[in-house]
Amino acid sequence: MFYVTVVLVVIGQLVSADLNQQLALSTACSDFSQKLYQKISVKEFNSVYSPYSIHSALTMTSLGARGNTATELSRTLSITSLGDSVHTIYKELIQQINGIRDVQTYTANAIFLNPRFQTAPSFIQGTLNYYFAKTDSINFAAAGGPEKPINDYIASKTNNIIVNTLAQGTVTPATAMLLINTIFFNGTWETSFKETLTKKKDFRQSISTVKIVDMMLDNDRTLNIKRDNTIGVDVAEFPFKGGRFSFYIALPQSAEAITELEMLLPLPGKTSQLFVGLTPVRAKVEIPKFKIETSLKLKKTLVELGISDAFNPARADFTGITRTGQLSFDEVIHKAVIDVRETGTVAAAATVISTFRSLPLPPPASFIANHPFVYFLRDKVTGQILFQGKFSG
Repeated sequence: MFYVTVVLVVIGQLVSADLNQQLALSTACSDFSQKLYQKISVKEFNSVYSPYSIHSALTMTSLGARGNTATELSRTLSITSLGDSVHTIYKELIQQINGIRDVQTYTANAIFLNPRFQTAPSFIQGTLNYYFAKTDSINFAAAGGPEKPINDYIASKTNNIIVNTLAQGTVTPATAMLLINTIFFNGTWETSFKETLTKKKDFRQSISTVKIVDMMLDNDRTLNIKRDNTIGVDVAEFPFKGGRFSFYIALPQSAEAITELEMLLPLPGKTSQLFVGLTPVRAKVEIPKFKIETSLKLKKTLVELGISDAFNPARADFTGITRTGQLSFDEVIHKAVIDVRETGTVAAAATVISTFRSLPLPPPASFIANHPFVYFLRDKVTGQILFQGKFSG
């Protein structure tokens, strides 16, 4: 079983988005994601985050951004060429994700408002029209603090995988609003691993360090794999039932080459190259059984990537959200969990933004993931990467 949850909190005429537009959006999201990966995962031993959650929530806030604040958001999110149509494309993506039946997928958006904060009706209507965002008031008198009802909402949308996203004291009277995105994914492998075959085996973390991990084994499995000697990476695809979503492992051909792979990811076309040219083959497979949880505060990272005005009370321009008082981002909090097991994978994530005012060679006959790798959970139809991370034992 594969289970994913994501939560993100941040501070026209509709036309149909075709597949080319969906692919353009996935490219934009991937470009942003790989830049983000360089900041948050390269230095981490193990990590997980949701490109979809972070990108979609920030794009939702761009509905209310103006001037240079809007320019920085569009440029950093790589959505400038999509213009206002990006919101229509996201609307159709949300409808697709929520309409799939072969796996359990659900994404939701919400806005929690300070009752004293006057919000532009057009912004609330836009988030409802394009992102189906639920709007509610922050309950400052709530038992357990104003964070509890928001945390309860996040937990309810993520099957209780993401809990206590907001620590006590996060929401203050100066908090104008919280914008939230959640995504939940629960899928079963197309071909499960037998639990009785899982064994303790060596995982080489580095040249000098070996760790014992649980390895899921299959001595004769048909799956799509490739060996790409041009970038020194082997890739294997593990599909979920229904065939639309797959879990990919990008495994460096040498145990010490994880850094080289990570440096390639943000280069134009390199990440998308990982997912093409795979060939079905019968192979011996060994992959780790693992669970990772990552909690991130993204303010510093997003500023370094180019979203700076949004966090600066003196320069932020969110006059599309409110025309009374100054509004700026305070922090972006992201929390994610992934659990890879014999029946599938369980994952969850949450992000919160609070506001103040080459041709591959024939594939190998085995795929042994016994050293650090990068992984992706991907929608094969739209190209969207829902989850990404690194496992190093």
